[in-house]
Amino acid sequence: MLKIERSSLAINAEAFNAKYLGPTEVARGFVYSTHFEQLAGDYHAVLIGPRGSGKTTLLKMLQPSALAAWSGPRAGAFRAAVKYSGVFIASDISWSKQLNSLGYGKLNEQNHRALVLACFTTHVIHSVLETMASRANSKTEYRAVSLNGDQEALLARDLAAALRVKPAIPSLLAIRQALRNRLSDIRALANSCSLLEDEQCSRELASMDYLHLDFLDICSNICATFNEAVGESGARWGLLFDELETAPDWIIDQLFSALRTSDPRLYLKLAISPVSATAYRALFKQDGASLGHDYHQIRLWYSDRTDSKAFCRALWSSLVQKHGLDISAEEALGRSVFEPRDSRGARRRSPYSPGEHWHKVFTSLAKKDRSFISFLRQKGIDLTTAESQWEHQRDSVLRKAAPIAALRDFFLHQSKAGMVSARQRKTLELYTGADSIFAITEGNPRWFIGLASPLVNFLVRSGVKKVPNAEQAKEIDAFADRLIALLRTIPVESAGERGDDLPLDSLLGEIGAKFHSELVETRFSIDPAQSFIVDDSVSERTRELLASAVNRGAVMLVDESSSKAIVGEMLNAKLRLSFLLAAKYGLLIRKGKAVRLSSLLPVREPVPSARVTGPAQLRLDMD
Repeated sequence: MLKIERSSLAINAEAFNAKYLGPTEVARGFVYSTHFEQLAGDYHAVLIGPRGSGKTTLLKMLQPSALAAWSGPRAGAFRAAVKYSGVFIASDISWSKQLNSLGYGKLNEQNHRALVLACFTTHVIHSVLETMASRANSKTEYRAVSLNGDQEALLARDLAAALRVKPAIPSLLAIRQALRNRLSDIRALANSCSLLEDEQCSRELASMDYLHLDFLDICSNICATFNEAVGESGARWGLLFDELETAPDWIIDQLFSALRTSDPRLYLKLAISPVSATAYRALFKQDGASLGHDYHQIRLWYSDRTDSKAFCRALWSSLVQKHGLDISAEEALGRSVFEPRDSRGARRRSPYSPGEHWHKVFTSLAKKDRSFISFLRQKGIDLTTAESQWEHQRDSVLRKAAPIAALRDFFLHQSKAGMVSARQRKTLELYTGADSIFAITEGNPRWFIGLASPLVNFLVRSGVKKVPNAEQAKEIDAFADRLIALLRTIPVESAGERGDDLPLDSLLGEIGAKFHSELVETRFSIDPAQSFIVDDSVSERTRELLASAVNRGAVMLVDESSSKAIVGEMLNAKLRLSFLLAAKYGLLIRKGKAVRLSSLLPVREPVPSARVTGPAQLRLDMD
């Protein structure tokens, strides 16, 4: 029998990070979502989402070579609809750090900014030239252009003159190499300027005209030149800026301000994390761009779980097909405790009928939870007649009570002596099943693939048709632990006198523990707190940590209006733990009512200063 190593079955989580994939590779693994349709239109757009939410994939799919390689059922329609040429412009933390290190940190702000902007402009221009070359050398019909040797040479000379470069030969390839050389020259220039006085450096930089090109203006100029050369006068181009949260604030401000004043030849598609003070100020200043008029906004999280489920099902199908399987998520993972199978069928039985799922849950809880019995009496609900109540009234009270009852029944334990107490469960089996896994991954493609891949691997290794709940629970727990481990890498200053100055993982653990306690250890309520508002009693440092958590997807914005997809700060923000962490801490998979965050955090007494009784000791420890 052929032995297949487990590693050969695993789907590399990093490989799914589209940052490392070319356009054709992205297209091969692309799973359509409604977000792509919202992004692809002929307009400026702001794409907002935490890490792993698919921003890079969506932007890369708008490149001509990606659209040409896409073979999905909607591919033809999108190729017909997208008339502009998309230029993907990468940005990441490492690139940003390289910019910040120009001149060894010895340049004044003005000179450093001039050199950073020149690097950024060169980077953008190089990306545009890559798309031009891709279209000129394309082996597919979509957006391909034909240039003979003389035409390319003429185009190259015009582009070289506009860009102030001197390529070795007049070709698109040579211009791209000249731009790469320019980046090296700028870095060398920055290093040499670090040895000069500020004024002398400023004079030298002022004399070099290529350092002062405006990246939007020069992009419009060279795109128009290319359009004329290939007979597409007036054609549009799309500049697809990724991971702008890592870019300098003044570049973010320039791009978001340009949504109102940008050249008509260019569409701007800007991707950024949900918390950005600079983007917020640029968008919501008095003369800023107007949402719905100047630009469209796409939030990469789902307000409607129906859309999220459809996307997760499509991702699941893509995963199992790669392993030669044909099995639905519901078949492989089973039903969720919170969303059991509808057994009405032709008999029209309600989910609260004797013998049905929710009737069993209610009856079990009623045997050990006196507060639940009191709740039922207060609401005039008799479990023996719940079926008729549901049938004639579609009782919303029963629907709201059901998931809370399931959670309390799972965590409350009755001893043989009749004593009832909350217990720490070592398993997350309550949160297994297809619908629950769809919910706790929140439609985040990287999260879903990271959690679902081991489950698919289990099916392949074992040859079974159903992943046991215990196996699902183990993977959910492990995935949540990996997220918490990531949160621990976010630095925090030493705790001060206030108890809310906690490391991020401890902070979220405190919140989860308080919410869990209210759910399980207090009287039954159909409106428990599951969200929180960052009030002014919360320290500034904690607010900064929460902003980092939002941008990593560990904490989610609870927004009542679509205009709040980008926020500038955490003060007064309404938040909830991600549903992945909600499962880890034993919470509901819903937002619930909100309470003040400060009421959830412990308050510590100030630590008195130690009295010095002898000579001070020299500290030799290092940070």
